[in-house]
Amino acid sequence: MGRQFRVRRHMWLLAPLTLCIIGALLPARTAWARTAEEALADGDQAYAAAKLDDARKAYAEALQISPGNVTALCRLSRTESELGETQKGDEQRHTRADAVTHARDAVRLATDSAEPHVWLAVALGRQALSEGPKTRLALSKEIKSETDLAIQHDPGIGRAWHVLAMWNVKLASLNSFERMMANSVLGGVPKGASYANAEQAFQKAIALEPDYVNHHLEYGRLLKELKRTDDARRELEKAVALPATSSALDTRYQSDARALLEKLAR
Repeated sequence: MGRQFRVRRHMWLLAPLTLCIIGALLPARTAWARTAEEALADGDQAYAAAKLDDARKAYAEALQISPGNVTALCRLSRTESELGETQKGDEQRHTRADAVTHARDAVRLATDSAEPHVWLAVALGRQALSEGPKTRLALSKEIKSETDLAIQHDPGIGRAWHVLAMWNVKLASLNSFERMMANSVLGGVPKGASYANAEQAFQKAIALEPDYVNHHLEYGRLLKELKRTDDARRELEKAVALPATSSALDTRYQSDARALLEKLAR
């Protein structure tokens, strides 16, 4: 009986120490148990501040916490696609390839959702910029397919129409050598690829997302090439005047718009 009493007494004396240890461990565990939503929020905050490297890390962390998270995959792909615009050489090539990989994963997991198709089309379009004419033409077929799927699932996403506009611009502006190559790669220049269809798609994109700087920049660039100087100036001035909040690359886009406006003034 005495021995049992001493054991119980020792256990009672140890109880406060045990509680202190548990209490000390709880904050550390709480800090460690970060959620995917918290990581996504940090990524969104970094993206809004145009800190693409930080945004990429946060979105990658969200994906590590929650594998197969389609939102994390889409935002990671978008961030990597835009980050590649600020890089060069092999680094740029690898970043653009990562953007395509993450967008493909999103499409595989949510094939009936428009957003993954949009970001895959965007990522492929930027990846094509790093490739030679033959590969660019081959990629153009998938870019068009993914864009069509995005618009089919949700015609209200302005960036899908932007990609469609750019697809029309790129194919309508092929030189004679590239057109010959298109015959072997695509069986000819795809029907319907025209500046007129590009203009319609840009107008649709702008109607849906009037504050997206790059819509106005690229539409203005097209209008300049078509020698429609007054219309080009209008769009480029809009690109410059808008708040730089629609994309992490807005300041870059606005710088390009200013440079084009200076050329128009000559």
